[in-house]
Amino acid sequence: MNRKDQILDAAEQCMRLKGFHQTSIQNIASQANISVGLIYKYFTNKESIIEALVLNVVQRLKDMLKKDLEQIATSDVQQHLPLISADLVPSELENSIVLLMEVSSEAMRNARIKAILSDAWQTLKDNFIAQEKSLYPNKDASVIQTRLYVLSMIIDGIIIRRCMKKREIIPAFVPFFDGIINEVNINVAQQ
Repeated sequence: MNRKDQILDAAEQCMRLKGFHQTSIQNIASQANISVGLIYKYFTNKESIIEALVLNVVQRLKDMLKKDLEQIATSDVQQHLPLISADLVPSELENSIVLLMEVSSEAMRNARIKAILSDAWQTLKDNFIAQEKSLYPNKDASVIQTRLYVLSMIIDGIIIRRCMKKREIIPAFVPFFDGIINEVNINVAQQ
């Protein structure tokens, strides 16, 4: 791992443990086991670290989506369902979204962070639509956007419940979630 990645990894770990506002450059340096001065060799300030982190998370989410859509494209819709319900929100996805949620708390006070997150969400949305369109060329973009919004709200709700409220998902929710996914996948397959 190069130094820049080491710093970003340390920043992500610190933000998971302490939150955005309690994470300082000193905390990141300590976590990375490097000097504060070395951080400034790679990043001008905390904001530039956040920007690089958000870009990394966006790339990670795009890669996960691509992998999932490739898996859907090469398998029967019914075969894909157990992968979804086995773990409603896989930990890598959950960790990425939690980090974006944590950074979002700063977006209300910092116009630059708000712009970074706005660009990130737009990039993810455009990527989702493009990937779905390549998989299902006849599907209307408004249907894809609706699917994205519904699934995003459900996934965000699951993450907020598990990570922020420290409550597990009730077992009765799983069939409901599977029903939504099943309905979406059936509609996708028919288009």
